[in-house]
Parts: sequence; structure tokens; C-alpha cells
Amino acid sequence: MTKEELIILLRDYKENKAKLNIRLKELKLAKIVLESLKEVDVSLTTMIEINGDIHSKNKISDKVGKQVEKNDETRREKEEEIENLEKQVKELREKVEAVEDRLESLKYKERELLYAYYIEGRTYQDIGNNLYFKLFNQTRDGDTIKKIVEKATNKMLNL
Repeated sequence: MTKEELIILLRDYKENKAKLNIRLKELKLAKIVLESLKEVDVSLTTMIEINGDIHSKNKISDKVGKQVEKNDETRREKEEEIENLEKQVKELREKVEAVEDRLESLKYKERELLYAYYIEGRTYQDIGNNLYFKLFNQTRDGDTIKKIVEKATNKMLNL
């Protein structure tokens, strides 16, 4: 993995994690719908009404066959949708886990500063004045924070 790829993964981490959660929910819902399609009752009841048994002579009516065909078509669409969602989930999970595994290798200070810079998009100066003060009751200038972030990035690359 190159440094540019790692930085892109870090910057897209929050978005990828949110997409992963959304796709997992969509996948779960699609599987529930697919299960419900297997349990659909296609039996039809006759309607009792005046002249209810008279059908048009120009059209062949096969309500049960049409319903079975419609259910089968819907089932195939759902299976295809599930397959696509599973591919997306796999790709997103790989991206998210790659970032999480690399972040775990860092020390607390490195992880917090790197997370703030790349993932939250804060500036070096903001991190040095606000976040560093909040964490350690001290301030650091932007260059010091930049060095710490660079060191942490290189450490992540060497894994």
C-alpha cells in the first residue's frame, strides 16, 4: 500500500463506515423480503357476485400462473440485488478493516492526532491548540503536530 492510498482510505474512513452500515441494513432487509417471497400463498379465492363466473372470451385468464411468474421474477431480482449488496459489503468491509487494523497499531497520542487530521479534517494548528490541550493540558505548534502525524502515517505504512 502506498502513502497516497493510505491517506485516501483514512479520509474516506467515516464515509465508508457509514456506507457499510447502510449496505448491511439493506442486505438484511433484502434477505427478509426474499424469505417472505418463499412463503407467499398463490391460491386464489373465487369471488361470489352476480355473473362472477363469466369471463371475457377474448382473453385467457390465469391468475395463479401470473402470480407465480411475478413472484419468481421478483425473487430473481432480489437474489441479484443481494448478490450485488454482498459484493459492496465485502469491498467496504475490507477498506474499513484495513484502516481500523492500522489505527490499532498506533499509540494513543498518535492515533488521536492522526484521526483528527485525516478523518475529521482538522488543521495542524487546530489540533495543536485545542485537541492536544484537551488531551494533555499542553499546546503544540502546527509543525510539531505535523511531525507526529507524519511519523504515525509512516508507522502505519510499515505494517
